[in-house]
Parts: sequence; C-alpha cells; structure tokens
Amino acid sequence: MEIKVNEQAQKFHLATNMGNWQQAIGHEIQVGKYRFCAVPMGYHINVSEVTTGVRAINVNITQEVWDETRTKEDTVKFLYKVGKRMEEVINKVGSSHLDELIEDSKRSNLERIGEMPPIEDVDTDWMFEEESEVVQ
Repeated sequence: MEIKVNEQAQKFHLATNMGNWQQAIGHEIQVGKYRFCAVPMGYHINVSEVTTGVRAINVNITQEVWDETRTKEDTVKFLYKVGKRMEEVINKVGSSHLDELIEDSKRSNLERIGEMPPIEDVDTDWMFEEESEVVQ
C-alpha cells in the first residue's frame, strides 16, 4: 500500500465517549485508501481514522520519539513509520472488515453526536522557527 504523510498540519475532530467532537491538531497519514490523523495527546500520539474520528492505535511518546521529531521534516519521516504500522494493522484486520467498521462508526457517530465538522488546515510553522518575531 502507498503511504503518504501530509506535511500541512490540520485541525481534526475526534469522537469522544462523552458524546461530542473533540478538536485536535495533527497530520494526516494516508495508507492505501484509508486516511488517519496522528495527534499528540499527553504522552502518546493518538492515531484515528479521519472520517469517523475513532481511535485506531496509540503510539507512546518516548525519548526516542522526541529525538526523531525535532524538526518538521523529521516528524514527517516518523509519521511515515507510523503509517507502516497502520499498514500492518490494516493487513491483520482485513480491508473488508475495516470498511465495515468505518461505516458502522460513521452511522453510530451521526446518531450520537451529529455530523463531523470539516477538517481545516492550520499554521504550525511558527513552532519550528529559530526565533520568534513577536515582541512582548
């Protein structure tokens, strides 16, 4: 499967158990026909299916992960590795079963919390700048 990581950070919406959509900033990882968002949350990266906001896996943020994600370019390379892990999950679960799970989740979310808000691009380049140009 082809794996692509969107360098542009985006605002995603994750389905919660509390019956709402939770906004989160991260990057999209496309694995074949499937789309996931990778969002840092506390001490892990939440990887969720994009169209439902349902969590697929968590990736622990270890010192090694911190070291591998110091720059935007390094982060994209790391997320490609996460995409490879998702490819393994997809192959293990099977495409037809995963398609069924996604459709069921879409229906369930629509009934419980309504339509998912649109995904939006966000600017995070300022986080990687050497020095801020903002005067305080």
